[in-house]
Amino acid sequence: MPIPLSPPGFRLRAPAKVNLRLKVLWKRADGFHEIETVMQRIGLWDIIQVEPAVKGLEIRCPGFPDLEGEQNLIWQAVRLLEEESKQPLSFQIYLKKRIPLGAGLGGGSSDAAAILSGINDFLGGPVSAGRLTELAGDLGSDIPFFLTRQTSLARGRGEILEPLPDFPVWWYVLVYPGFPLATRWVYQEVKIPLTEKKQYINIESLKTGPIGLGTDFLENDLEKAVLVHYPLLSQIKEALLAQGSLGALMTGSGSTVFGLWEEKREAVKAFHHLKTGPWGKVFIAPGLP
Repeated sequence: MPIPLSPPGFRLRAPAKVNLRLKVLWKRADGFHEIETVMQRIGLWDIIQVEPAVKGLEIRCPGFPDLEGEQNLIWQAVRLLEEESKQPLSFQIYLKKRIPLGAGLGGGSSDAAAILSGINDFLGGPVSAGRLTELAGDLGSDIPFFLTRQTSLARGRGEILEPLPDFPVWWYVLVYPGFPLATRWVYQEVKIPLTEKKQYINIESLKTGPIGLGTDFLENDLEKAVLVHYPLLSQIKEALLAQGSLGALMTGSGSTVFGLWEEKREAVKAFHHLKTGPWGKVFIAPGLP
């Protein structure tokens, strides 16, 4: 929900996400890949301030000039809302970018979801929730997930969602190695097994009890393709496990690697230790239900 500022502006928080499991099943006729993935939001946030303007649309993102134009999903989200609501929309939008770019954390998708929901609420809800989700799916595969605000199993391109209520949450320590990875390139590197088209993640088992991390639940088919080219990510995984993480995995198409802990105190200890290492930028964040 928007956080009101001095009238008539408002502020939005857009969380990052991690993929706890990601299976790449096959390549579709539309050029996308069929996937199954479990995604959870985490408390690492971009901050978006929105203020009505007299005319036009302007995005300011200090330190990231490439995000200030029409290629930004925020811009595209506003234009979609403008078309759908059949009214001109004029805003000044200030984006404080905390989620690294090209890191597999879904920052751009989350920003777009926050804008779709926030501006629609600001306008009084001219677009229904169902239609808003459809627009989100047209804009990007991960964007509908961020509208659900709930841990979910995603299928298709990532837009077919099954919420997972009462799913376990952990404390996360995340390491961004300082370089982005292009999603298109990562998917091109994946070797898809020749197998029948079937579902791999049993949703009923996800709903009936807590995950046993010892059963190799954490898995990412994209990671297998990336580690061949970027052995540093394997070293980061080893460093996280050495600090007592319950498991470690690359999220999404990378390049961020995360570890997870049940106890905040132990996660904080690992965070401070890893910050002193040569791995990259280190974050700590709670999982969000």
